[in-house]
Amino acid sequence: MIPIKRLPAPDVLARNGERWRTAFLEERAKDPQKRPSSKRYAHPDIVSTLEAMSHHKCFYCEQSTKQTRREVDHYIDVAEDPARAFAWANLYLSCWECNRQKQPHRSIPVTDCLDPCAPDARPSEHLTFEEELIRARGGSARGLATIKKYKLDRDDLDLKRMKQLQLFNKALIRIKDAQIADGRKNMNENEKALLRTFCHPEFPFSLMFQAHLERHDL
Repeated sequence: MIPIKRLPAPDVLARNGERWRTAFLEERAKDPQKRPSSKRYAHPDIVSTLEAMSHHKCFYCEQSTKQTRREVDHYIDVAEDPARAFAWANLYLSCWECNRQKQPHRSIPVTDCLDPCAPDARPSEHLTFEEELIRARGGSARGLATIKKYKLDRDDLDLKRMKQLQLFNKALIRIKDAQIADGRKNMNENEKALLRTFCHPEFPFSLMFQAHLERHDL
């Protein structure tokens, strides 16, 4: 999870959101189990704007949405607040797994967790990694709740993070080999810059690489 800056609402939502909301609430009054239309809240223009915000990554786990099924998630569940079904600030981009496996509000409310879109979001203060394994930094209660709510420690994520970490380790080995060949003790600026690309927002699991670069004093 990394901080995400919300872009302006796409035109399709700005133009139709209030009408969609009113119609849905009327339907919901007749049928309390009624769900909002995904054709509306997951309109292609909405999805593309959310993907631009998150660099084509899941808001929660940071795996690439180009390589997995993605969905538009209601940050505050529709069951908790139907009036937010089409609220732009309540629409997040999630991979299928995070959205389908997340714990309900009654079990772990979002107020106990990290919000990547909060103006003061600092996930790195609450989450860290031991190799590919995610941990609550310093026993952070908010970090732990976030891991539990979205199941960020599930096996499929561990495997995907491990594969990305292998790429980082290969790059690190090549740099170490070059240092030995050149008789150098330290990395040059180009080598440092290469490793830092792994923690760019565009890179999958960039928060994990931030933690690893900290350990290498980079």
